[in-house]
Amino acid sequence: MTEPSAPIAGPSNHGNSAGTGTRPDTNLLRQFVLEYLQSHGFDKALALFQQGISDQAVDGAANGSGADKTNTAGTGGVNGEDGTIGEDGNNNRRNSGGGGEGKEAIFRAPGPVPLESNVKRNIPQAQAISASTLSNSITPEFEAQAKYIIEQLQAKVQASTNANQDQDGNAGDDTNKELKDASSQDSLLDPSDRVQGYKSYKRWVDGGLDLWKPELDNLSFPLFVHTFLELIHFGFLKTARDFFEQQSTHHRPFHPQDISALSSISTKEHVQANPFAQRMITDKYVIPLSRNANDLVIQWLSGAGLDEDWESGLHTAAGRAKEAIKGIVFSNISIQVTSSSVPLDKITIASRSGLIASALPSAMPIEAFNTATNLRLGAPPMTEKLKEQVARTLQDEEPAQQQPNGIASPSKASTSTLPNGHPNVNGVDANGDIEMGSSADGVNGEQPIQIDNNEERSGTPIPNGDSNNVTVEQVKLEPELEKKKDPSLVSPEENETLPPIPAVFRIPDLKREVEAIRDKRKMIRLGPQQNGEVKAGSSSSTVLPSVVAFTLFDQGESASSVEFSKDSSLMAVGSSESCIRLWSLKGEKLKKKSIDPTDGSLLEDEGQPFRKLIGHSGPVYSLSFDPLYGSASAPSTMLSSSQDGTVRLWSLDTYSNLVVYRGHGKDPVWDVEWGPMGVYFATASRDRTARLWSSDRVTPLRMYTGHLSDVNCVKFHPNSLYLATGSNDASCRLWDVQRGACVRLFMGHTDSVTTMAISPDGKLLASAGLDSSIWLWDLGSSRPIKKMYGHRSSVQSLSFSADSSVIVSGGLDSTVRCWDVKSPGGEKPLVNNRQNDSTTITTSAGTDDLQGSLPMGPGRGNWEDEPHTADLLATWPTKRTPILKTHYTPRNLCMVAGSFVPPSNVSKGSQQANGQ
Repeated sequence: MTEPSAPIAGPSNHGNSAGTGTRPDTNLLRQFVLEYLQSHGFDKALALFQQGISDQAVDGAANGSGADKTNTAGTGGVNGEDGTIGEDGNNNRRNSGGGGEGKEAIFRAPGPVPLESNVKRNIPQAQAISASTLSNSITPEFEAQAKYIIEQLQAKVQASTNANQDQDGNAGDDTNKELKDASSQDSLLDPSDRVQGYKSYKRWVDGGLDLWKPELDNLSFPLFVHTFLELIHFGFLKTARDFFEQQSTHHRPFHPQDISALSSISTKEHVQANPFAQRMITDKYVIPLSRNANDLVIQWLSGAGLDEDWESGLHTAAGRAKEAIKGIVFSNISIQVTSSSVPLDKITIASRSGLIASALPSAMPIEAFNTATNLRLGAPPMTEKLKEQVARTLQDEEPAQQQPNGIASPSKASTSTLPNGHPNVNGVDANGDIEMGSSADGVNGEQPIQIDNNEERSGTPIPNGDSNNVTVEQVKLEPELEKKKDPSLVSPEENETLPPIPAVFRIPDLKREVEAIRDKRKMIRLGPQQNGEVKAGSSSSTVLPSVVAFTLFDQGESASSVEFSKDSSLMAVGSSESCIRLWSLKGEKLKKKSIDPTDGSLLEDEGQPFRKLIGHSGPVYSLSFDPLYGSASAPSTMLSSSQDGTVRLWSLDTYSNLVVYRGHGKDPVWDVEWGPMGVYFATASRDRTARLWSSDRVTPLRMYTGHLSDVNCVKFHPNSLYLATGSNDASCRLWDVQRGACVRLFMGHTDSVTTMAISPDGKLLASAGLDSSIWLWDLGSSRPIKKMYGHRSSVQSLSFSADSSVIVSGGLDSTVRCWDVKSPGGEKPLVNNRQNDSTTITTSAGTDDLQGSLPMGPGRGNWEDEPHTADLLATWPTKRTPILKTHYTPRNLCMVAGSFVPPSNVSKGSQQANGQ
């Protein structure tokens, strides 16, 4: 027989010729294999091995043979007389060195593999054996022989399992692929250890106190992910798929994006190509725990609890399951323990958990990162010259609104207050926004405005004929010009805004500031009354906004974006047909201006009810009117972004395209917004970046990179120093506009962030998205204030009231909802006893399940019965109009818009069938 290149297991002459000394001792080899299989929990393989030993002993006794026979893989071990390996005929070898002592099997095993990295992998028992009794006998030939025996046993068990599955009709391609993909080294592992370890942890959490469940259950998600990825890595594809399908349901409500990403993984190649899987492998998943919760986890992992199975050691399945969980916790999870023993609330848990290391530019805790930079959130300054001119303009206008004797007009003096909090002037609901040019209609605080503003504001009666008292006027205007500055907020300098405040003010600046004072005088105070000491959330004490809804008919699903102008005079609608439609909300015709080429005079046409702007080559996803005049006048330009990767600047005088901005390549531009002072604007794109532009340049000025997925929305801070972005990676970021650095990271959403809003006072950030929840953040401390939920579908738009006390949201569930910003929130108990309420609309079961119907349409139940937080002030459902845009006027009146979705033909057919 020719000597092979690799060590073989066989007669002693092979071992001698190979220079390895004596051949492996069959008894010692048998003892080693038995202990290895027992310590690793290979119960089926161990049973086969022991059965083979028993059969061999019986055969030896019957034949009167006392020779030792090598026991290897197979149903009956190795038959020493015929030299076969169980039933594996392909591996049959005959010992040509005959003799009456019996024949030993010869195995052509693979090359020697270091025992430290294969057989003894993390096995203290095997290490102890090799250090004592086996230290002198473990040769490369012995290693190869033991490894080959274990592999054959494992393959035999797997083949038997596959045969049973084929008989039951359950065997599939995944099982065969699992056996094929599993390497020789990986087949030494038992997948049940990891699966049972995760299930045991879940049973321990579910059986514990409810006080600690939110924290401990949060730890189960990274355990689930790493268990699944390890099963894929070691080649147990069918086991991994079954484990994923059984356990992913529990995590899908809190991690929908991550579960969706994992659902596409079925092979090792998929793991390498999946970004989320690679982040889970390379980064440590951060889990916040209170001190007591951390002690409970350590106690459970150490086996000091009441579960006796954990103290059984590695020689039992329960002990190995614990070790699998312990390895994941210590290697792939970063537990951040708080100094307090008080259980963490769900908002804190959600905002501090996740793969934070890859989201931060430097390796530091998220709390340290968010507090490293002090923000200047104060209002932008106003020059002294502009203040003087604003005061002078208001003083010149107010005497003309009074009678010659300086008292209020009798026709306007009779006022009262309607139940909704709006002023009632002579029986008419004067909500302050009907006459946009008059300062007499509206409210100031909780009391109606009188024409004699001097008496109401100064509190001192003015004699007849002395209405032009300059001192009283200056006292009245000074607090309004100061804008009630918060001493805790730091305002930027005049040269720090974007663009810098000019030393000489412009006419648009004067008009904007004057109109802002008028709007403030007429602003309606919204939300629960604060001075009456009435509990927040009480409907009887709540002043809600007036809401007007604009419904787009015959649009189908082509309306992709809607925008209102600052002065509420124009509405623009972008469609998937690559065009923009423009309407006047005042009922006026839109006149196109042009210049006469002969004499250079300005010409206007007769006007049209609406204008259509054509220029994009893809759906229009976002629109933004220029804010230069604020609410004082109609805008003159408009920006639009599209799927074609461009941003276009339109003139609202000539209704033509002026400039095309290209910088995001071929990636769609999801959002565009003007800066609060004009000139500059920002864009968000699928290329994972946000960019800053100047209207006089066709290339971007700044690029903001850091998000891990599409940037869906951008929002400027009122003082123009900061830019907020929301992304598909379920996070929001706040950027320093000038430096291009990220200064805040907000995490807590479980799905993509689609819309944001910053309060007019500059303190709060609201974000919402596909998870149907609204998060409220404090920009200064970067801490989450509360989570508001009640929508049944994704939220498309958010808008703060002018006094930052109320926020309005619109969603694809065809509802507009009003939320109290000042309320602490919290879950509100459901109202279940409404069976006797005569106002409740009851419908048949068939009506609720009609195809083509929208969530909570007409006759689909009571909104109070739906889960929501206590800070939900009101819900206004539409018939079949998903809300695309919400807009608050400076006087706290709300405007919303959406496209009507007609019932489908299937729904109509079902209705007719039910009627027949």
